[in-house]
Order: sequence, then C-alpha cells, then structure tokens
Amino acid sequence: MSLAACLLAYSMVVAVLGPPLLTRATRTGAAPRLGLIAWSAAMGSVVLSWALAAVLLTADLMRGWGQLDRLLAGCFATLRAAAVGGLGGFLQAVLAVVTATTVLALAVMAARVGAGVRRARVHSRRHAEAAVLAARGAARGPGGSVVVEVAQRSVYCLAGRPSTIVITSGALAALADDQLAAVLDHERAHLAGRHHQLLGLARALARALPGMRLFTDGAAELARLAEMRADDAAAQRHGGDTVVGALLALAAPGLVSAPAPALGAGGVGVADRVERLLFPPASARLRLAVVLGGLLVGPVIATALVVTQSPLCITALS
Repeated sequence: MSLAACLLAYSMVVAVLGPPLLTRATRTGAAPRLGLIAWSAAMGSVVLSWALAAVLLTADLMRGWGQLDRLLAGCFATLRAAAVGGLGGFLQAVLAVVTATTVLALAVMAARVGAGVRRARVHSRRHAEAAVLAARGAARGPGGSVVVEVAQRSVYCLAGRPSTIVITSGALAALADDQLAAVLDHERAHLAGRHHQLLGLARALARALPGMRLFTDGAAELARLAEMRADDAAAQRHGGDTVVGALLALAAPGLVSAPAPALGAGGVGVADRVERLLFPPASARLRLAVVLGGLLVGPVIATALVVTQSPLCITALS
C-alpha cells in the first residue's frame, strides 16, 4: 500500500503543478514535437499512476485481510496505536470501501474514455465515407485527395482505413500550386504522426474528467501543438512563407471549420501559427526536457523507495 500512496501523491502533484508548468514551457511552440510528448507523458503518467495504485490497493487488501493492523502500521505509522487498539475491523472496512470506490471510479472513467474514442472513430469513418460518396464520379484531387464541391474554403484529413484528405472546391481555387502542396503535406503530417488518435484520447479524458485542468488544458494544448508540428513538417519542404500564405488563404472569409474528428490546416490558432512561422521563437528544448524530467521522476523515485525498502515507503507485510 505504500507504493500506492506514493503513486497517488505523485499524481496529485502532477495534476496541480503540471498544467501551469507545461503551459508556460510550450506557450511559444518552439519545439512542438517535444511539447506533444511532454503533455502526453504527464497525462498518461497520472492515469497510469491511478491504475497502478488501484491494483496495488486491491492486492494489499486481499493479502492483508485479517492482519490489517500490521498493514496499516507499515503504511501509516501514526495509526499504529489505533490499529492495535481494536479498530482493525473498522479500518479494514474503510480501506475496503476506499479501494472499491477507487476501482469503480477508474472503471467508469475507462468506460467513458473508451466510448468517446469509439464515437470519434465512427464519426470520422462515416464522414470520410460521406465525402467519398459526395465526390463519386469526380476525379481524385491532388495527392489522391477527395474534392467536394463546396464554395467555402476548407482542407482537412480524416483518419481511417484508408485515411482521407478532403479539399473543398473553394479551397482548391484559392490556393496556389505550391500552397496546395504545402497544405497536403501538413495533412499528411497529421496522419503520419497519429495526431487523430492522440487528440481523440485526450478529448475523451477531458470529457470524462472536466474538472481537472491537466486534461482539459492538455487537450487544447495538444490540438494547438499538433497543428504547429504539422506546420513545421510542411515548412521543411515548402518553406515557411508558403505555409503562411496557405494559412492566410484558408483563414480568409469563407473558411468552414473541419468536422469534429478531423484535423484541418486552418482550424486552430491560425494567428499564433502565422506569427510563429514568420518569427520563429527561441529554442525551448532544454526547458521542456527539464519540465518533462521533473514530472516523470516521481514514479521512478516511488519505485526506488519501495525496492530499496526505504522507511519512507515500506510495507509492514514485506
């Protein structure tokens, strides 16, 4: 139970301190790929800590059934007198309720997250099928994309089997050839980086846990950083000025937002992305690496304390 307590304490620290630290470190978008890793690692480590803590609590409860006094004495030395004084049964019931509640809460959260991810996948597949159906009989667009006869300007991609890039006729007419090539590479970068899956999971966690900034802010920041990462991939091949021109063309009046499960080149934080491409920020790799290391060192320390049988984190039943 000591390791479970250490993991829960770690998750609380990351949930409270993580959002402001990560937001400050990734604000400029200087290293979007590392920013995506940092936010994903922080969110994933908290969820993993909860799951491991629930497993460890359940295992300790089963192993310590009937000798809870010794278990509580090892985990919480301050309760030794109360446990030995005949309150073992009561505390055992309390521990059982806490463990059951924790496991149930995690199960409900997992079910909600899974349902959200499945809904996004189904929506994405259906939208892709509808786009292909709408373009039936027409020739494929540049790069195998699907061209839909819509006056509004929009370019976006949908993950699936196969993945689909959708271009409206309005966007096709507004973009120069080099700008269109840059936008297509932008969308391909989303698909290659599996940004749809990452954002789908993050948004599902945010909906399941709307009161936790780590997940609500994290979902928004991941969306912004994913667009910046795709911008960089396009700029490496076509130049930053070309990407800026494409973004401004798509952001002009007549832009239609991409559907919820899609990722569109002109959809998120266009002004910030244009400024970033025109005036590249200073490197923040070292700062991001330090923040990431600080957020993830907790589980390593907790495990080391238990493995070395440190008095800070040791069980009475070992």
